[in-house]
Amino acid sequence: MTNIFFIIALTFPVAVASTAFSIKSEQLTINNLQLGRKLMFALILALGQGVMYSLGNLLGGTFMHLMSKYSQWIVLSLCFAIFYRMLINTLKIKNGSNLYFVESKKHLLLLSVALGVNAFIAGLMSEFYQPFQNITPYLLMAAGFVWSVVAMLIPFTKMKLTFNSLLNIIFAFVILAKGFLTLL
Repeated sequence: MTNIFFIIALTFPVAVASTAFSIKSEQLTINNLQLGRKLMFALILALGQGVMYSLGNLLGGTFMHLMSKYSQWIVLSLCFAIFYRMLINTLKIKNGSNLYFVESKKHLLLLSVALGVNAFIAGLMSEFYQPFQNITPYLLMAAGFVWSVVAMLIPFTKMKLTFNSLLNIIFAFVILAKGFLTLL
């Protein structure tokens, strides 16, 4: 059950980004884009989660086995890194400074990579903690896609930003709690 919460918490920034994106100052919601374009947008963001996790897994797999003696502390410190990134982003969500202008496919790809940094960090620790073995990247992509579509279905409001901030901080603590659970 904690593994499921970990995946949900790890991919929540995709929902936040899907909420706050702007395309030429028009909010990206279900109402003002064609369905195919919206789904493609969600798919690219979701793919970023899976690809970045896999890259972290490849990089972590090359050297993390050398530190297996400190595995619990490595998982805790990497969970803390994700927690810290999400905590800092919470402040950006609330004041609306995470509104992005996506004017090209290049911007969308760069944003997908930027959103995947937390998944990359989680991939680094996959030598010691891999929630669902080899299907973890696919679950990250599925959760990211669902978060993105759900966020696009809900109209953009200031209240939505506040709610996203609250969820982001809660999910940040879920990830930190998972790190502490590895010490037990």
